[in-house]
Amino acid sequence: MKSTSALSTLLLLLPAFAAGDAAFEQRCSDLDGSFNAANTEVILAGYVAQGTNITFPESAANSCPKFTIALADMCRLRLNVTTSSTSSVIVEVFMPTNWASKRFLMTGNGGLGGCIQYNDMTYGTALGFAVVGHDNGHAGDTGLPFLNRPQVIKDYAWRALYRAGKIGKRAINHFYPGSIQKSYYMGCSSGGRQGMKAAQEFPEEYDGIVSAAPAIDFHGVLSTGGHFVQAVGPPGSPTNLNLDQWNAVHQMVIRQCDGIDGVLDNVLEDPMKCQPRPEELLCGPGQTWASHQCLTAPQVESVRTIYSPIYGNGGRLIQPRLNPLTREFLGYRVSYGGVPSYLSEGWYKYALFNDPAWNMATDFNLNVIDRDFRKDLFEVSTNKTDLTNAKNNGTRILMYHGLSDGLITSENSYRYYERVSRDMGLPSSQLDEFYRFFPISGLDHCYTGDGAWFVGGSVQYSPAGALDIDPSDSVLMTMVKWVEEGIAPNTLMGRKLVGGVVQGARAHCKHPLKTTYKGVGDPNLPSSWECRTA
Repeated sequence: MKSTSALSTLLLLLPAFAAGDAAFEQRCSDLDGSFNAANTEVILAGYVAQGTNITFPESAANSCPKFTIALADMCRLRLNVTTSSTSSVIVEVFMPTNWASKRFLMTGNGGLGGCIQYNDMTYGTALGFAVVGHDNGHAGDTGLPFLNRPQVIKDYAWRALYRAGKIGKRAINHFYPGSIQKSYYMGCSSGGRQGMKAAQEFPEEYDGIVSAAPAIDFHGVLSTGGHFVQAVGPPGSPTNLNLDQWNAVHQMVIRQCDGIDGVLDNVLEDPMKCQPRPEELLCGPGQTWASHQCLTAPQVESVRTIYSPIYGNGGRLIQPRLNPLTREFLGYRVSYGGVPSYLSEGWYKYALFNDPAWNMATDFNLNVIDRDFRKDLFEVSTNKTDLTNAKNNGTRILMYHGLSDGLITSENSYRYYERVSRDMGLPSSQLDEFYRFFPISGLDHCYTGDGAWFVGGSVQYSPAGALDIDPSDSVLMTMVKWVEEGIAPNTLMGRKLVGGVVQGARAHCKHPLKTTYKGVGDPNLPSSWECRTA
């Protein structure tokens, strides 16, 4: 972390609650005995200085992050919260010495939900939040703990988030002399789904919810894993494309659609206007990938399938098409590379069927999708469109989604937003009071991309240069201004961060307005764009 970064400057401006105060450190270590709550065990309570490398015991045996660097002096509290006779949740509470804001931040998870987003937590403390994270009821990004353990599934669906928030707030209010004044949530992917679950079921817990690339319509999202693996076949099969071939498809989409928005920048400002024609890459007689970088007819058909909606039994729309930019490695590895998605297969095998022998490549079909939708274990679908309680509570919801997301199609978020509008009978002008949606061009799944992808959101703080960007217009602080100052956002500032250097910026417009190039000016400057109705 650079001492001259924008974040470091902000830290210097925050008034210290007890920086360097031995009493703060002692009060922190005393939590081991002073903090008591039903069904809760204190595992660790200790002071952590800024710059400390924090490691995590649960990460040694799984793919979760192995360490994070503390960005503020803080008290760390680690808890084990029992949720049933067969389930429990690990909860982490980071409480900075600088807590003049008296703000609470809950962080989300990802995938099948067992990794705590420690980087989000440390960044939150640097901004003066007391922050909570949790393992969603099991360690590691795997569905194996779901096997014959329905209470663990319940934790994953919603209970871990709810209980962790409750116990985290209690710990924070116990530790500090003052009480929490405002509560916020931030998460992406499964964490985005968790945010929308809170908005749907217990909005009273949060004043502001930031939900990114949410895995709402959960069963539809998972169905893509099975549908795609059967469509493209395993690596080496006639219908499969390797990563180099998918990169060629990506470039084909750029050639066909990049100019639609008036700027050639490898970014589609409105990908729903793009209808790729993969036949452009079709091999002629005697041509091969090795000789002409072309695709066979079966491979072209695979591309057509990936870029088409998924329909189930009776013609039911299961999931909109994948975004027509497919270069991101995560999407290739999890969705359309031909290897069964560990996310989808882990859910079907261990949660839906309770059968370790179940195989997605051979056992998946449309009836499986129907069964998953029908059972909707603990309402994990997160499909409720009546947000009246959130509206009445005054909870603000800011949802954003990358328009080159290669894992969860951004059309899923458009679809949900419009369903909320219809089902609540509220046009956008009235939804704006409490719920706003921002499509982010050039953003892949949660982070990175070819466009102005950095909005200061969940899991975006690890890349080089991220901590050097002024956090004042980040999505989290934008939400704070909306909640605490009544300044509702019409745009969300994004920056093109490449190799640690900001190479451009764009103010992404609130849906249903479109971020539109004015026709003149440097397209890397926000002033060259405006929000239009079409």
